[in-house]
Amino acid sequence: MRKRYAAALACVCVLGIGGCGKDQETLEQQMTLRSQGMDQALSGDYESAIASYNEALSLAGMRAGNLELDIASYKAAAQYHAGDLQGAADTCTAVLDLKKSAEMYLTRGLIYKAAGDTEAANADFQAAKDMTSSKDLITLGRLSYYMEDYNGAKDYLEQAYENGEQESLYWQGELYWQMGNKDYAVTLYQSYLEEHTDHPDIYAKVASYQMDQGDYESALSVIQDGIALGDSESLQELLSYEIAVYEQMGDFATAKVKMESYLESYPDDEGAAREYVFLKTR
Repeated sequence: MRKRYAAALACVCVLGIGGCGKDQETLEQQMTLRSQGMDQALSGDYESAIASYNEALSLAGMRAGNLELDIASYKAAAQYHAGDLQGAADTCTAVLDLKKSAEMYLTRGLIYKAAGDTEAANADFQAAKDMTSSKDLITLGRLSYYMEDYNGAKDYLEQAYENGEQESLYWQGELYWQMGNKDYAVTLYQSYLEEHTDHPDIYAKVASYQMDQGDYESALSVIQDGIALGDSESLQELLSYEIAVYEQMGDFATAKVKMESYLESYPDDEGAAREYVFLKTR
């Protein structure tokens, strides 16, 4: 459940940045720690990222300007990815107590949804919707999708595409994938990938679909394109798919080499360890 909303969280949690009257040295320290935390989160080291964000926030004293709210937003995302859903929700609540924003209601709603609290999630999604401009069709479409108003989401996203907003292709793909129409969802994903690489989660979905169809060569190409992006959230899944594709193609020697590399990075994957025992006999 958490993985479904990981990519979505990357699309929110960003507020405007301002200095709030602090001295230049403090501002530069905070910005450095913010950048450090972002790099740590990108590499998958979420605990270190949280520590960097906390240090940046501690420099603010009693001040809470846009920069502090922005850093707190990134902290919430890192807590989410680290598995601390309650901590992430609490951080969002602290931000909302200081400044109401559609972005933060959306963020907290995604966290509640990942935690299985549909009622709280929908309340936040509705609050975000109430604060969203009628011109922001993609956000309105996303919020409708999260609230499982699929017809409403479809209308918003199709209108956004008609207005030239390519991002709507990704969210339409998400919508149709969730509705079970994977054939059309993959067509939308592939159209989006022709010009965009900012949603790494697409690669795993397209590859899994192609594997189910027995199109292993196409799946391998998509998987390797996704791996090349180096996204920490999708990398493990893509690497495991790569091994599975080589096995299905009968290339057990390459699958074994890939598995050895995989286990160096993910030694706690017991299923992979068992599969490695099998590969050593091939």
